[in-house]
Amino acid sequence: MSQAVSKLNHSEQAEQAHERIVHIRKTNYVAKMLKQNPFELLRILHVGLTTFHYRYIRRCVGAGTIVGRWVQIVNANNVKIGQNCLFQDGVYMRAGNQGWITIGDRAAFNSYTKLFAHGGIEVGEEVQIGPGSLITTTDHDYYDENLQTVFKKVTIGKRAWLGANVTVLPGVTIGEYSVIGAGAVVNKDIPPRSIAVGVPAKVIKSL
Repeated sequence: MSQAVSKLNHSEQAEQAHERIVHIRKTNYVAKMLKQNPFELLRILHVGLTTFHYRYIRRCVGAGTIVGRWVQIVNANNVKIGQNCLFQDGVYMRAGNQGWITIGDRAAFNSYTKLFAHGGIEVGEEVQIGPGSLITTTDHDYYDENLQTVFKKVTIGKRAWLGANVTVLPGVTIGEYSVIGAGAVVNKDIPPRSIAVGVPAKVIKSL
């Protein structure tokens, strides 16, 4: 019993030490930027206000997560974002009234990424999404005369990396630790620990 308690305390201490290091790095980064360009303060204030809005008012992002300028989270009640994530300027997320988005800790979304999650989007921990990427869960039945809307869940596994301008289509699962090359269109599942490129995306190598 005492050994279990000791391991738990050690784990908590390690987590607290990591949080202190992250805080120090952020503080040093801000100080350096302000020294080089005092006008950077305006951008930092804008980011701070946006982050405050989504953490304390909309209550959809976790502690340590930074939300950049012009980020929009529509249907925020259906969005749950973990801790220490990063959302660069202009990211757009729409969960829909019946959809949902869950994002794990330490994920990063580069500028102008778009998520349309009416069918549900699940993003694992430490996922990296390149700028201009699009993830959509909305499809249509081409054979229906009214083009009936169909929603299909998208899953992106832990520590996957999507390059710039990647498009992920409805119903796709991208496995853990996989890499998707810039400009790829992913219309089928990608196995874990794979590199996939092209239109449509094809696996060219296993990691």
